Formats: sequence, structure tokens, C-alpha cells
Amino acid sequence: MNNTSVLLVDDDDIANFISEKVLRSLDFQNINTVNNGKQAYEYLQGNCPILVFLDINMPILDGFSFLKQTAEKDLCQKMHVIMLTSSNRKKDRDQANEFGTVIDYIEKPLTQEKVRQVLDKIKIPQPTVRSL
Repeated sequence: MNNTSVLLVDDDDIANFISEKVLRSLDFQNINTVNNGKQAYEYLQGNCPILVFLDINMPILDGFSFLKQTAEKDLCQKMHVIMLTSSNRKKDRDQANEFGTVIDYIEKPLTQEKVRQVLDKIKIPQPTVRSL
């Protein structure tokens, strides 16, 4: 059982469903989901997940504004943010790289292989794979 805490931040319920299913297939148990950056920011007031999968384009507070606010308030410095987006724009990728907490930029949908690559980067042990 993988106790690594994960926060999914995306306004697309289907994307969240798929991402959660992929993470659960890799034995992640501690997964929370919110639908925009404002909810994510509020979540961080009392929790500091290890992994945050963050979309860019969301209502209320987008991914970059969320990153800016968390950096300004010095929240959860040990979290690892993975931009999980449908945007393949170089401008978005470059902007994401400006934030120290962002460790990867991947395109949707989330897959087991993409999660494994992220875990390799931050030296979290590889989980046991279960079928989707």
C-alpha cells in the first residue's frame, strides 16, 4: 500500500476519474480531488500532499495562479507539482518551469508509465501494479 498523499486538481471530472483510477491501480490510497486552484489552495491550508497533479486551465483560479499564491505564502515547500494538462504550448511549459515546486509537465491522460517516470524523478519507490 502506497501512503504517498496525492492531490488531483482539475475541473474535468472525467480526467480526475481516469487519473484516480490510474493512481489506485498503482496502489496509491491517499488521493484527494478538487476542481480548481482556489479549492486546492484552501486544501493546502491544512494538508501538504507529496504529489499534486495540476491542470492549467480551470475556472475561479487557474493552475499558474495557484502556483503563484502557494509560492507567495510559502505553502507546502516539499510538495512536488506535476502539471497534468492538455496544453502542449511551449509558453505554458516555460511558465511552469519558473516554479520551483514543478517537477514535470505531462499531457493528459495520466498513465501508469507517466506516474512511474514522475516517481523515478523524486525517488519514491515504485508501487505494485494492479490491473485497471
